[in-house]
Amino acid sequence: MNGVTRISSEQDVMMITFTEADTASALADALTAFAQKGVVVDMICQSAPRAATIDFSFTMPASYFESAMQTISEYRTGAGSAPLISSGYSKINLFGEEMVTSCGVAALALRTLRDAGIEVVLITTSDLDISLLVRGENEDSALNVLRQAFAA
Repeated sequence: MNGVTRISSEQDVMMITFTEADTASALADALTAFAQKGVVVDMICQSAPRAATIDFSFTMPASYFESAMQTISEYRTGAGSAPLISSGYSKINLFGEEMVTSCGVAALALRTLRDAGIEVVLITTSDLDISLLVRGENEDSALNVLRQAFAA
């Protein structure tokens, strides 16, 4: 499967984005605040610094909405402007131990979704997997085209 051995999805995901936060310490503080409330976060993404600020986003199951809102209301130090909160997403996960030595896996995934008219809202990667956040209504289509693209 071109470096990908498993494609799965997770439904009902929400994303929180903080813009113009004071450097990376704001991300550590935000993640600590959410952890202390028992909120499990995923797909953590930080922008490159712009002067003294960064933007960062992370996802979580929508079932944590109330805890997330409470945490946001209590956490504001260094977080920049009010966070952007959106829901209705699905996370598509591409996994494969061969990704470590495979070229173009992310390129193929992104090109495949683009050609199908499916917007990728957020992407995170590691040596073994690529996580793609898409709108929930596009989950089935995304899974279908990605499975076709990565079929051996």
